[in-house]
Amino acid sequence: MSDSQERDLPSLEDDIFAVAHSVEVEQAAEVRPRLLLRSERVQEFFERTRTLGGRDIGATAAGFVTFVFVDAVMMYAPLMTSRRPSLLPQFVTLLVLAFGLGGLLVWKVGGRWRAVGVGMMLAWVFLTLVSVGFLTGVSVTL
Repeated sequence: MSDSQERDLPSLEDDIFAVAHSVEVEQAAEVRPRLLLRSERVQEFFERTRTLGGRDIGATAAGFVTFVFVDAVMMYAPLMTSRRPSLLPQFVTLLVLAFGLGGLLVWKVGGRWRAVGVGMMLAWVFLTLVSVGFLTGVSVTL
């Protein structure tokens, strides 16, 4: 037998260990494990939330930081004075900025801007809870 005919025939090692040279390892590496769920809608929801977490955390953080910066600039002067002026204008402006612009970004614009809008709304809620409403003007206004 010639060398080319010997290469085409399976060797003893192939027979014993069932090694197939035509198997593509790259295809097996690309397959992602899927959860077996009852309906396709639930499956699609879990896949979207899984990709949402890794992809949009930066955009959510950007919206959060943007709102915190705007809040710090707007509330610095009124909170540093000895006489407390009315914080109603700042309260309304921050509320419209967080939930007006944030809601617009979430429901009408979409895409990556959706996460920025969610970050802005989360920042308003976070600052209100942490500061008992002083940083957003809720406690002084109501």
